[in-house]
Amino acid sequence: MHRFPAAVLAGTIVLASLTCFAQQAAPRPKPSPAGAKNEALIDALTTCPFGDIYTEDITNTNSVTYFGKAVSENPGDGVIPAPQIRAIAELGQAAIPLLIGHLADQRPTLARYHQQPVPVAYIVLDLLLHMTDMNDERTVVPGCEQHGLGDCMQPDFYFSPDTTDPNVLTSVQKDWVDENKKQPIGFIYPPWWRPETSAVPAKPHR
Repeated sequence: MHRFPAAVLAGTIVLASLTCFAQQAAPRPKPSPAGAKNEALIDALTTCPFGDIYTEDITNTNSVTYFGKAVSENPGDGVIPAPQIRAIAELGQAAIPLLIGHLADQRPTLARYHQQPVPVAYIVLDLLLHMTDMNDERTVVPGCEQHGLGDCMQPDFYFSPDTTDPNVLTSVQKDWVDENKKQPIGFIYPPWWRPETSAVPAKPHR
């Protein structure tokens, strides 16, 4: 039977303990400044006062991309979008993986559907539907005319505003992730958006 000097044995124990402590106490890597800034853009969606954006009324726009200031009384003239939404679009192509990364995010927002809060997950899905190519047959049914919520979407890439099943959310998210990895899903800036300078000044009261 081999015996080790007490000092050597004690030193070995201390060294092992310190090594274990260092492994447990190692700090998690902090997100990059750009990553943290982008995550803050998603956080901002939770406090934007969207209200009753989503309804069964097919004449309603049913999208946060139409939330903002109307340029005129004619809906076809476009809208000045909410700053929280425009800020995400300003990321361009980088907005796509950011949005996909939150398709299972169940934090509530101030948007409502059937008098219930809509989760971040659906807001980012809405943005994906309106900031990507409607001709991309991977996510959209070709030749379809959109009339209401979920119309024209491939079933595996969509869930309703009141979906709470985490399995459904993660399944849809995985399909978006997989397709985006195979071939990047193209970003499109909403063509109905107008710059702030497009706002028509109110007429003065006489």
